[in-house]
Amino acid sequence: MTTMLVSPSRTGTPHKVVARFPCSQSQLRWWILDQLEPGNPAYNIAICWTLRGAFNAGSIEAAFAWVIERHEILRTRFTDANGRPMQEVVDKVPFKMSVIDLRRVTEEQRDKRMKSISAFMAKAPFDLNLPGLIRASLLLLDNDHAVLLTTVHHIVFDGWSIRVLGREIGEIASALDAGREPELPELPLQYGDYTLWQEEYLKSRKFHAETAFWRDKLGDGHYFEVPPDKPRPALRTNHGEVVSIRKPLDFGTRMEAAARDLQVSQFVLGIAVLSALLHRFTGEETILVGAQIAGRDDVDLENLIGVFINNLILRIEPPVQGAFSDHVAAVHETVAAAIDHQKMPFNKLVETLNPPRDASRNPLVSVNFNLQKAFLEDRTYGTFDLTGAPSLSPGAIYDLNFFMVGRPDGWRMSLEYNTDLFERQTVETLLDLWQQTYDRVLSEPAAPLASLPTASRQAATQAGTDAGLKRLLEAHPGVSEACVIEAEAGPPRAFVVPRGDYPEPIDQLPQTLQRDLRGQIAAIGRMPDISVLLNLPRLASGAVDRKGLTAVAAAPPPLAEPTEDAGTTPRAPASFTPDPAHIDALAEIWRDVLEVGTVTPEDDFFALGGHSLLALRMLARVRQRFDIKPDLAMLFQAPQLQSFAAAAFAPTSTPSVPSAPQETTRTNPWKLTTYRSGTGPAAIYTINHPFIYYRMTHDLPAEASVYNLNMFETEIDDELRARSFLDIASSAVDAMRITETTGPIALLGLCVNGTLAVEMARILRERGHEVSFVGVVDSWAPNYGSTVPLDVRARVRSGKRFRRVSYFATRLLTGEIPLIAFLKHFRLTLALMSKLGIKTGELTPEERANRDVTNLLVDAARDHGTAPPLDASVHLFRSQAVHPLAAKVHFGYMLEDGVKGTVHNLEGWHEYALTDSGIRRLATILRETLDADRP
Repeated sequence: MTTMLVSPSRTGTPHKVVARFPCSQSQLRWWILDQLEPGNPAYNIAICWTLRGAFNAGSIEAAFAWVIERHEILRTRFTDANGRPMQEVVDKVPFKMSVIDLRRVTEEQRDKRMKSISAFMAKAPFDLNLPGLIRASLLLLDNDHAVLLTTVHHIVFDGWSIRVLGREIGEIASALDAGREPELPELPLQYGDYTLWQEEYLKSRKFHAETAFWRDKLGDGHYFEVPPDKPRPALRTNHGEVVSIRKPLDFGTRMEAAARDLQVSQFVLGIAVLSALLHRFTGEETILVGAQIAGRDDVDLENLIGVFINNLILRIEPPVQGAFSDHVAAVHETVAAAIDHQKMPFNKLVETLNPPRDASRNPLVSVNFNLQKAFLEDRTYGTFDLTGAPSLSPGAIYDLNFFMVGRPDGWRMSLEYNTDLFERQTVETLLDLWQQTYDRVLSEPAAPLASLPTASRQAATQAGTDAGLKRLLEAHPGVSEACVIEAEAGPPRAFVVPRGDYPEPIDQLPQTLQRDLRGQIAAIGRMPDISVLLNLPRLASGAVDRKGLTAVAAAPPPLAEPTEDAGTTPRAPASFTPDPAHIDALAEIWRDVLEVGTVTPEDDFFALGGHSLLALRMLARVRQRFDIKPDLAMLFQAPQLQSFAAAAFAPTSTPSVPSAPQETTRTNPWKLTTYRSGTGPAAIYTINHPFIYYRMTHDLPAEASVYNLNMFETEIDDELRARSFLDIASSAVDAMRITETTGPIALLGLCVNGTLAVEMARILRERGHEVSFVGVVDSWAPNYGSTVPLDVRARVRSGKRFRRVSYFATRLLTGEIPLIAFLKHFRLTLALMSKLGIKTGELTPEERANRDVTNLLVDAARDHGTAPPLDASVHLFRSQAVHPLAAKVHFGYMLEDGVKGTVHNLEGWHEYALTDSGIRRLATILRETLDADRP
C-alpha cells in the first residue's frame, strides 16, 4: 500500500502563540525573497538519508515530532507586523510523515518513482504563514532498506542544522525502539534568543566597524560573472541542474597534504583553485566568489537548529605572472580578513554597498563555492544505520555553484548551474577544468598561473555577422525586433524594439543587452552600440528602412535625457484645438476646486492658488466626469487651462509605449516629473511635495533642469512597507535617470524627505555623480530623538504644541485659513469632528495619501541607523515648527571636520515656510551654490 502526504494540513487549526521575536538578518533575506517569489523551491533545503537495518517507521515519525517540540524554530511561523516580518513560536505543531511502500515495485519502476517523489518533495512550496516548515517522507525499498527524504525551508534551517537534525532523529528513534530516554544535549538557548542578540549587535560600534571594512573591500561596485551561453532572462530564474564527478580515495589525502604544505586550510586551497580557474577561463583580473560560513561562533549555538549561516564575498585578484603558491598566500589573507569580519549579515552588506538593482541577477555575487565534509556523519543508531546520500537540487540560487563534499567513500566535486543561462556542455567543460586544475596544483603547487588548464569557448551563434548579432539580440526576452547597421567607423549600431511585456526600464535595456552579449561576442570585438526605438522605420513595401537607420548610425548614439515618468503622458499635437465645451467644463471644475470667481483659458492653475492637494482633487474630478486620465505630469507641462484641455482631450497622437514603464511604476514607487528642462547639465531634484517646489522653478538659473520625485500617487502596500529606508532611497536614485553628463546635482527635501535626500546624496556619490547641494528642511537625524532625555523631549513637545496653536490661530484670526482648515491641523479636533460625523472635517483622499507617504518614510527611517557626518554641501533649514535649539545641535547630525553647519531660518510653519518668501530664500541659496560651482 502506498500513502503520501506532502505536509500536515494545518489550515484553520488554531495555534497558541507562546513567543514572538524579530527576524534575524538571514531570515529577513529569505522572507523578502519569498515575498517576491512565494513558494520558490530554490529556498528549500532537500535532504536525503539512507536507512539500513531494523528501523521502525513509527519511531522515526515520533522522533521528528520530538525534534519539532524541542526546537522552537520548527514551531515558528512568520507574520507581517506593519511591514516588518516577525516570527511567532506556537505551542504545538502536528507532524505526519508520509510512508511510501515501493517494496513490490520493479527495480526499474522503483528508480523512476524515487526520482519523481524526490523531485516533488524537494520542490513543493511552503507557506511561511504556517508553522512547521518541515516535511518528511519515508520510501520503503526493502524490509531493511529505506530512503528518508526531508525538506525544510531555508528561513528556519541551514547546512549545519542537517547534522543536528540527523543526530537527533537517529538518537531519539533508537531510544524509542529500546524503551529508554534519548541522550540529547541541553539547549540553553533557542533561536529567538539569537535574534535578540543580533538586533543589539547591529546597534553597536562593532557593527559599524564591520561596515567600514566591507565598504573598503567591495565599495567600487565591481561585479563578476561567467558570461552565459544564453541571453539572460529579464527576471532571475532558479531552474537548475547539477553535474558531478567522484574523485578517487587518494584525492582527499593529496588535498590534505597540499594544504598542510602550503600552511592553509582545505577551504582556502579550494578558493585559490576556483579563482585561478575562473581567471583563466574568463580572462577577468578581479574575481568575486561567494562562500558560506557557519555563523555559530558561540558553543551554545552548536546544537541548535536554525539559519545561522552567513554569506561572505571574497574579492580575489590572481597574479597574472605569479605562481599558484603565491596566489594561495594572497587568498589566505583575503579569507582570513573576511572571517574576521564575518558578522556582517549579507542583506546588510547589500544595503551598505547599495549595488544597482538588477532583477536578472543576484546582488553582489553570481558564483559560489562550498567545501564541506558530509553534513551527517555515517553512524549506527541502535539497530539501524543512518547515512547521507546526494539529494536533488530544488533550484539554483547562483549562476554557478561549485561545491565539494567529502564522504567516507571519497570526495565528490559538483557544479550546480542555472539551465536558463548555461548549456550543459559548457558546465561539463568547467567541471573538467576544475578537476584538472586541482590535479595540477596538488602535484605542482609552484606552477605558474599562466600554465594552468583553460579552454576557449565557442559562441553558440555566429555573432561575427550582422545576421548573427541580430539573432542574438532578438533571442533576448526584452527584444521583439532588431536591426543591425554597419557604421563607417567604429562598432556596428543595433536598433532594438522592446517587447510590450518587458518588465524592466526601457532606458536600461541597451546596457542589459551589452552585458548579456559579452559572453558570445567579446572574443571578436564586435560589441555594438545599441539604441531603443518604439518601432523600426519602414518603407512603403514594409521592409525596414535601412538607409534611414544608416544615417542615424553615422551619428553618435544619443544619451537618455531625464523626462517625466517614462513619457507615458500623451501630449496634444501642435494643431489640436480643444472643444470649447470641454474648456468650459474644466473651467467649472477649476473654479469649484480653487474657490475663485472666474477662470479664463489663459489662467494658470498654480497662479490661481493651486497646490498639491487641490491639483489631485481637480484631476480626480476630471477623471470622474470624463473618460480620460490626466496626471500631475500633464498639469505641470500644461498649467494653463487651454493647454491643459488640449493635452487632456487630445486624440491618441503618441505611439503606444510598451508596458514596461507601467511595470516599473509598480516596482519603483517613485515618479519623476520634469518641471523644466534647462540649457545646461545642472539638475535639481526635489523630493515629494511637488507643488511647493514648483513655485521656485522661475527663481532658479535657466541652465538648470528642475525635476520632482514623488510618491504622491503610489499605493502604500505591504510590499512597500517592507522596504528599508536604504531601499527606498536607492529606488529614488534609480528613478532620477541620470546620464554621464548630468551634474552638478542638487537635492531638496522637507522633513523626513530631507533625511532621504542625505542618503540619496551618499548613494549618488558612490555611483560616481557630483552632488553640490543638499537642502534639508526641518529634518532631524535618524534616531536622534532616542538619545534625548525623556524630560527634555516632553518639554520640547509641549512647547511645540503651544507654538502650533499660536501660529495657526493667528492665521485663522487674520483670515488666511478657514475654521475647518484650522481644526484639521490638530489630532484632537480631527477625532472630535469624525466622532460628530462632520464630513468636511474628514481627511480627503489626497490628504490621506500625503499622510501615508510621510508615515511610510518615517517608519522606515526609524530602522535606518546613524547617519554619516554631513559635509559642506548640506544646507540645513529650520522653520518655526522646530525649536531654536535645533540649530545649536545641527538637527542631531554630526559634521565633518571643518564644516560650520550653518542653519538657515525660515518664516512659517513647516511646509508653510516654503511659500513665497521662504521658497525664494531657498532658491536664492541654491542659485548661489550652483553659481559658485560654475567653472
